Amino acid sequence: MALGWRGSYLRYKSFFLNISELYKKRADFRAFLEIVLSISTVIIFLLFALKPTAVTIITLLQDIKQKNETLSALTLKENNLQTAEALLVQNQSYLPDIDNAVPTAASPDLLVKQIEGLAAKDSVNIIGASVNQVTILGTLPQKSSTVGAKTPPGNTNKMPFSVSIRGSYSNLMMFITDFENLRVITEINDLEISSSATDKGRVIVAVISGWEPFVGN
Repeated sequence: MALGWRGSYLRYKSFFLNISELYKKRADFRAFLEIVLSISTVIIFLLFALKPTAVTIITLLQDIKQKNETLSALTLKENNLQTAEALLVQNQSYLPDIDNAVPTAASPDLLVKQIEGLAAKDSVNIIGASVNQVTILGTLPQKSSTVGAKTPPGNTNKMPFSVSIRGSYSNLMMFITDFENLRVITEINDLEISSSATDKGRVIVAVISGWEPFVGN
């Protein structure tokens, strides 16, 4: 091990000594070696000087790419907003119908008025109309979920109602069809039709039970 180390030391020592002798004796070798060392020094300094610049350029390119992606997303969103605004302006006349379809608050008076209008149109008599417990003003109670019962989607609330009408069978059917097509959205849970004989003749009564959704607070 020691002999190998000494042999390598002597070999490299003689190599550097030969280079030193050549450097002193030959002007062309001296010029070549100085050029090589100068170029090596310049390259080393360039690497140290250009590395921060290269890192900065790469970082800037990444930032530009991210900002271009953000700009594209914002442009798409702006186009979508402009399209939505154009559709809103185009359908401005339908907004009152939308508000009537699903009112903000429980409106039993509006529902009763529409029922009265349908009764007059279809020539049926209203025996009775009732609305179950519902909060018209103030904070709405928490909705309770009942297994098997239909509930409004999302955070929509409901106003249960029941309507009893009397008339001929054909008129009752017209009333029910018109009731399903009301501007106010309703969900019919039960429909009962009964017939009974009286002194004045046969009487047909229909009872409609369901609920009307409303947005609430």
